[in-house]
Amino acid sequence: MKEKIVHTEKLFGEASYRVYSRITTESGKTYIQMQMPKGQKMSASEEITNIRETPKELPTINIQRYLKKLGLPVPEIISFDKEAAQVVLEDLGDTKLEDIVTGAKPDTLIGWYKKAIDLLVDLQTKANADTRCIAFARSFDATLFNWEFEHFWEWCGRTTDQQLFQQETKKITQELCRLPQGFTHRDYQSRNLMVKNDKLYMIDFQDALLGPKVYDVVCLLRDSYVDVTPRLEDLLGYYCEKSKEDLKKFRRRFDLQTVQRKLKDAGRFVYIDKVKKNPNFLKHIPLSLDYVQQALARLPEYKELHALLQKHS
Repeated sequence: MKEKIVHTEKLFGEASYRVYSRITTESGKTYIQMQMPKGQKMSASEEITNIRETPKELPTINIQRYLKKLGLPVPEIISFDKEAAQVVLEDLGDTKLEDIVTGAKPDTLIGWYKKAIDLLVDLQTKANADTRCIAFARSFDATLFNWEFEHFWEWCGRTTDQQLFQQETKKITQELCRLPQGFTHRDYQSRNLMVKNDKLYMIDFQDALLGPKVYDVVCLLRDSYVDVTPRLEDLLGYYCEKSKEDLKKFRRRFDLQTVQRKLKDAGRFVYIDKVKKNPNFLKHIPLSLDYVQQALARLPEYKELHALLQKHS
């Protein structure tokens, strides 16, 4: 940055290896500084990713440019210092979607979630394949889905019945790999949607890739931090209306993806506690696993997996 920084306030960085700070310049303007570990490869990610080639550019910058070009709301990038491993971003404030809807009246919650769905449909409609965008060089495939299932078993599973778990989850993987694909944010949820001047902005999109279109819908409506179950059917119906999806067919995809994503989340939360010594996510495991149980109750062909996980919990 050209302006002198006069104050730095470290922000809570969730579970990321990136360190975020709010910096204030001499002119009084504030920005968000993202500090990456020095020497970190530009392709490095907190998430396991199947990528066809090593990126020549930092994913945050590459994907931000792509999304901005599509007219989608993302923070501006002010500067990038490769040597210092720092990115300076527009300051969108501190208000997340989570903050607004937690404890809100039903009409307020539905209104904001419809805004989030509108933005997601806009993203899915506009984000066509572009070889210049890193997201289209990596994708969810059977190996990645199965790895995430195994991540759950490694950190949350028991030594018994692993064979049955693998047998059943591989069937789900096969179904997920046949679903309609598109640009996938990968973590489109209430903590990654900032609110500024009553407008939603997407953040934390650096791990975007090709994946099932239903994936981001699950992230939003089966959020481990905000439970919208009482309004789920209305919101799913709204998404299907806006995206012109058949609700019955889409609901099955939604349930399958819920099982995969929320088992992955539960395993990840334990991993963050054990490896990163951050226990703050453990309290979100019960809701994540409850989502899995609700989904499996709607998938009778996976009754053995349902019974196994009921015994496990």
